[in-house]
Amino acid sequence: MDLTHLERNWDDLGRVDPLWAILADPRRHGNRWTREDFFATGVHEVRGYLDLLDELGLGARRGVALDFGSGAGRLTQALSRSYSHVVGVDIAASMTALAAKENLDRNPHWERVSFITNSVDHLGVIDSDSVDLVLSIVVLQHMNNALKSAYLREFVRVLRPGGVAVFTVPSHADRTLMGWVRRLPNPIQNIYRRRRYGYRSVMEFHTMSRTEVEAAVSTTGGSVVAVRDDPMAGPPWISYLYVVTKPGAEDRSERK
Repeated sequence: MDLTHLERNWDDLGRVDPLWAILADPRRHGNRWTREDFFATGVHEVRGYLDLLDELGLGARRGVALDFGSGAGRLTQALSRSYSHVVGVDIAASMTALAAKENLDRNPHWERVSFITNSVDHLGVIDSDSVDLVLSIVVLQHMNNALKSAYLREFVRVLRPGGVAVFTVPSHADRTLMGWVRRLPNPIQNIYRRRRYGYRSVMEFHTMSRTEVEAAVSTTGGSVVAVRDDPMAGPPWISYLYVVTKPGAEDRSERK
C-alpha cells in the first residue's frame, strides 16, 4: 500500500503543531500545549491501561512494549516507567525526531526507550514473538481500513505468546447532526479542515465497525478478550478500546 499521503500529512503536522496533532484539544491548537501538561496526560492514561490489564489478569509481563503511532513520545515515556524497554514507532520522521529529543530532555528512564520511523504497511523492523505489549491509542483512526487490518495482523505477529495488544478504533458516528456531517467523505471534509485549522496537511478520520475489527483480529490468530467504550476520539464518534491477546503455547496445544 502507498503510504505517501499519510506520511506527508503527519510529517508536516509534526513540524507545524505536533502536540495538538497528537492530542487534538481545540483549546491547544496553535502550539498551545505546554510540555508538562501534554506528557502528564500520557502518565495518567498509561496508568489506566495497565490497571485494566491487571484487572483482566494480563499485566504480569513487563519486558518489551511497543507504542505504535508514538508521535512525540507521550505514551512511550510513560510506558518506560513500567517496562524494561519501549519502542516507539511512527510514520513521520519529524515526530520521531521530536520524540527522541523530548525523551532525552525530560525522561528519567530515557535509556529504556528507542524510536523508529516506519513508513511501510508492516512492522518488519520488529521481530515476531518479541513484544509483551502493543499500545496504540487514537492512531488507527487516521488510516484506511485496509491499512488498519494490515497493522492489526502485525500487532499479533510481533506479540510474544501470551502478549497483549491494546488499541482504540472508532466504530461509527452517532445520529446527531454533527454525526451525519462527519459521515461525509474525507476529501470533502478536508476542505473544511484546511480552512478551520489553517494547515495544509490534515488529520483524516476513518471508522471501522466493531464487527470488522473483531473479524480482522480473528484472522490473525489473536483473541479479543475485552472491548470497552472509549471517549478518546470525542463526539460524535462511537469508539472502542480493544484488548487482544496472542494465545500462549499451552493455549495453542489445547486447540490442536
